[in-house]
Amino acid sequence: MQRFEGRVAVITGAGSGIGRATALRLAEEGASVVAVDLDQAAGERVAKESGGLFVAADVTDEAAVERVYAEVKAVYGRIDVAFNNAGISPPEDDSILETGLDAWRRVQEVNLTSVYLCCRHVLPYMREQGGGPSSTPRRSWPPWAPPPPRSPTPPARAGCSR
Repeated sequence: MQRFEGRVAVITGAGSGIGRATALRLAEEGASVVAVDLDQAAGERVAKESGGLFVAADVTDEAAVERVYAEVKAVYGRIDVAFNNAGISPPEDDSILETGLDAWRRVQEVNLTSVYLCCRHVLPYMREQGGGPSSTPRRSWPPWAPPPPRSPTPPARAGCSR
């Protein structure tokens, strides 16, 4: 069954993990996939595997996010699915007593602010084409479960789920 035939799906953090799996699955379901990632080699690999397009971007940079969606619109003429998946949990993201402010801010920028930026810049394209938007911020920890003992990551996830 080709549930996404004729649809264009933009996936941030597509170079690995859940982003890669989503890109491949959406391609199997007929979507034209746009793999967005900071890691050029990984992003290009996923674009090739999915038969899609790779766009290199730092999703914490508003101008870069705006460019991503403008490029997708120019190439495909539409954007139907935005899977805002980019996220990090770096080694310095440790206990609240050990995590430095710079690490905290970086996690919030990638895991939360990027979702805001992506939604802010994709939704006008989706509204313009008249379809019901499908913009999904991914969170990998259920809101009812206690988070692992890390500091910046759970608040960023919670920010995407409320």
